[in-house]
This record gives sequence, structure tokens and C-alpha cells, in this order.
Amino acid sequence: MRNLNKLVLSAVIVLAVLGLYLILASQKDQGPSRQVKNVVLIGWDGTQRDDLKTLFDQGRLPNLKNLISEGKLVDIDIKSGRTETKPGWAEILTGYKSQTLGVINNANYQPIPKGLTIFERLKEAFGKNNMATVFIAGKLNNLAARGPHKICTNCLTRDPQTFKKTLWWDEKTEAPTKIAGQTKVFEQRSGEPYYYTKDALDVYLIGLNEAENVGQKALEVLDQYQDRPYLMFIHFEEPDEIGHLYGENSSEYAQSIIVNDQWLGRIVDKLKTLKSYDKTIIYVTTDHGFDKNQKTHSNAPDTWLVSNNPGLKINGTRLDIAPTILATFGLNLNQISPPLDGRSLLGD
Repeated sequence: MRNLNKLVLSAVIVLAVLGLYLILASQKDQGPSRQVKNVVLIGWDGTQRDDLKTLFDQGRLPNLKNLISEGKLVDIDIKSGRTETKPGWAEILTGYKSQTLGVINNANYQPIPKGLTIFERLKEAFGKNNMATVFIAGKLNNLAARGPHKICTNCLTRDPQTFKKTLWWDEKTEAPTKIAGQTKVFEQRSGEPYYYTKDALDVYLIGLNEAENVGQKALEVLDQYQDRPYLMFIHFEEPDEIGHLYGENSSEYAQSIIVNDQWLGRIVDKLKTLKSYDKTIIYVTTDHGFDKNQKTHSNAPDTWLVSNNPGLKINGTRLDIAPTILATFGLNLNQISPPLDGRSLLGD
């Protein structure tokens, strides 16, 4: 009888070890063990924090208010990198300092090294076919993915009278030089920031310009990815472009933020129609603020982050947004290499 009991005990131990092995093997195949949720990251380019809060207090951003009622609004400060679009979104989408990435400013840049964006991290963690990654943007050159090319380094980036964009980044540009009569100077660039990233994207659409185009395309793409988890980046070029044309304190700048809020509402409604909202975390943020009473953002470090995630708890920096998104998907940030420069803003 004693020998029989030993055999039974041994069999139980073997089965237990085998069961644990199978569980761990299954988790390894499926990626992080925490339940996977969709994440929609919405960018309102160039939205100054004080202007956002003023409109919020006036009751003019009802959809943002609804999101905050489920989660939180936290302050984000820019403590590394220029307050420009290229370094701004590069930090937000990686969690690394723009200097480390080699994306110094809108004219001095290189491709973000392979594997460092949140899109690539999630593909690696969950498997290429188990996670959809979407990148939809209003802007063109600052969120682009060209390979080797040349840019004009002494051309005006905006018309001095109208403040409209020139095509200074195009080798065939007709943009005027900063000093009239100068010969155009072109410098070689190894590639734009998302040159490598685009290979990890299921959808990559940029240069859509106005909010209407961006919003409509986002609604269409949401229809296409109901059956698997996704990370979707939806970038609105407003109010940044409007701020450059009319100024930070203009009614046009404020109205463009309100229009973005309306599109936030349509996106939420779409998710609810698709019965996806309850498993989707939404983050809304900006790459930089805007200089007070100006048409520039040379020193505009005051930004923000809004989410329907009740786990969002603390203020942070621009570098903390990528780690927060990765943590939302359940990734262990301590296992990421090289170590991220930011941290998660989620509480226990």
C-alpha cells in the first residue's frame, strides 16, 4: 500500500509539472498573459494645455469630458527634445529621447532604429498576425517614411506672409531661400523617421490633411479590424496647422480643437456600434504645445494626456506615453531592451 501511495503521489507531481509547463508554453505563444485590449492613440497636433483646459472648463469639449469621466486627464511636460512634430511623435511612439533616436528636429533626423516603436514591440510580443497596427495621419513630411533623400536646409519652411507650408523637404522644391537670392543648399538624409517602422504596419496612410479626411478614414479602418487586437494611431494635424496660420489665441485655433473633439465622439460612437468600446482603451494627446499669442511653438513644453483608462494616475513626461501604452497591453517594461527612457503612468 505504501508503494502504491508513492506511485500515486509521483504521478500527481508529474501531472502538475506537465500542466504548469503547458500553461507557460501557451502564454509564451500568445504573448503577455494580461488580457489584450485594443488601444486607440489619438493625436491632436500642437494643442496647448492651457487652451485645452479653457475649452474644457467652458463645456466645449463634451466628448473629451466623457472620456475623462471614465479615466483621467494628466499633465505631460516635455523635458527632452524639441517642441516640434518630428521629435515629438518619435518620443511618444517609442519612449526614447529624440536625441537617442537621432530625430533632433524637423530638419535634422534619421530613421528610428528598427524595433523601437510601440508598433514593432507589439508585433513582436503578440505575433505578427495576432496584432494589427494602424498609422493614419494628417501631416505628410513630419510623419513620413521615405528612404535616402535630400532636403533644402536654407529654404523657408513657411511663407513669411501667409505662413502656409512650403515644400522645403522636396528635392525639386520651389521654396524661396531664407535670404533672397541665395543658392539653395541641399543636404542628404538617410531616411525619414518611419522608414523602418512602416514595415510593421498593417495600415500606413499619411498626408490626409484636414480632420474630415483623417476622421473618415479612421472610421473605415475600424470596420476592417474587428476580429483581432489592434493598436491604432490616428493623427489630426489640427490645431497645429491652424495655429501656424492664425495664431494660438485665435478663434480658428480654438475651433479646430473643438472639431477634433467632435471626431473623438464619432470614433467612440463607432467603437460602441462595433461593440468594441468596452475592450478598447483610448489615449488622446499632443506632441507639443504652442507659444502664447504666437504662430510658433519654439518653446511650448506644456502638454497633456487624456484616457478612459481608470488606471491612468499620475502626471509625467512625453517619454512616458509609450511605456503607458505598452503596459496597457500587459508588456513587462523591465524586460524591454534597450531600457525605455520613460515609465508607465498607470497606478496599481
